[in-house]
Amino acid sequence: MKIVLSADRFHPAPAGGAASTIHWQASALTRAGHEVTVVATSQNLPASMQRDSWLVRDFGRVIYTRNPHFYLPLKHIWYGWKAIRKADVVHVNSLFYPASFVWIVLCQFLNKPVVWSPHGELSSAALQFRPRLKRLLLIIFKKCCSGVLFHATCGEEANQIRHHFGPNVRIGERRTTMELPALAVRVAQRYLLFMGRLHRIKAIDRLLEALGTSTLFQESGYSLVVAGPETDTVYAQELKTLVMRLDLSGRVSFVGSVQSQRKEQLYANAHLLILPSHSENFGNVVIESLAQGTPVIASVNTPWQVLEQEGAGRWVPNEPALLRQAIESFLTMPTYEYERYRERAISLARRDYDNSVNPTSWADFYQAAIMRILP
Repeated sequence: MKIVLSADRFHPAPAGGAASTIHWQASALTRAGHEVTVVATSQNLPASMQRDSWLVRDFGRVIYTRNPHFYLPLKHIWYGWKAIRKADVVHVNSLFYPASFVWIVLCQFLNKPVVWSPHGELSSAALQFRPRLKRLLLIIFKKCCSGVLFHATCGEEANQIRHHFGPNVRIGERRTTMELPALAVRVAQRYLLFMGRLHRIKAIDRLLEALGTSTLFQESGYSLVVAGPETDTVYAQELKTLVMRLDLSGRVSFVGSVQSQRKEQLYANAHLLILPSHSENFGNVVIESLAQGTPVIASVNTPWQVLEQEGAGRWVPNEPALLRQAIESFLTMPTYEYERYRERAISLARRDYDNSVNPTSWADFYQAAIMRILP
């Protein structure tokens, strides 16, 4: 099968989130014998990487397009057009990136089966950013999405798609899987971890407020490590100001983006990962943490109820008082009980989120798109 994937940001750009998901997906499909083509922008790409030339990698064929501006992706559209013409199926990632809708129109013009992944962009929290423009675009998209198979990572995202595109829209659910790293050699350290971009939707301020009111945390010798890029610089500065106001300066450190082995070691050594987001369609950091045996507290605005069901963490509202209670339960937990959480975390990640366990699942999904049926 000839499969074309779009990506506004892509490996090895340090983007995380959807960029990592697309990379894992392309790798799994290539290993399964499919012909994969990725058309990406050069946003955040290391200077050493070649632009505007087709490259062959272990995840398929890729081109990193150099555009006049990230939001004026002329070459991304042009090379997309050339790739789409030869494709059996096209997978468009992101709703609101300007090239995405053009790709959808091109696919319909060529009568190509197409899958469209919102990647969390339809959540109420995400739609609060530039709401007027997004409302207008959604009206346009709704009129032009005939034949599209939408991809949802969870039931909540499927509901969001139906809400905006109508009850009869074609939707297939498939959760994210990833290439799980090898277990790092753990050196247990007394810190809690937030991993992700510094953006308002991540609700890091709620986490800081929870810790600022926790006498137990402040007397425990634990600290909080905040790892991730400052994608919202105003919010990042507000967080640092909040740290000072809460008198947490000696207990909170901002370490910026981390990658590769350093990131895996940061997960492995942590006592706990906390994801307090206002919205997540998935949350790759949860799998990454579980894969290193580190339990997770995730907010109920994320699709991670399984943490409670499997005893690998907690799933709680992101109100500061409730976050504080959940965190303190792990700080006071007997060692034998905590170790069971670690064992269950690893088991859950390996059983349900390893993309080598069911290598045909994406191919089956695309076959449904080709046959114009629901997967």
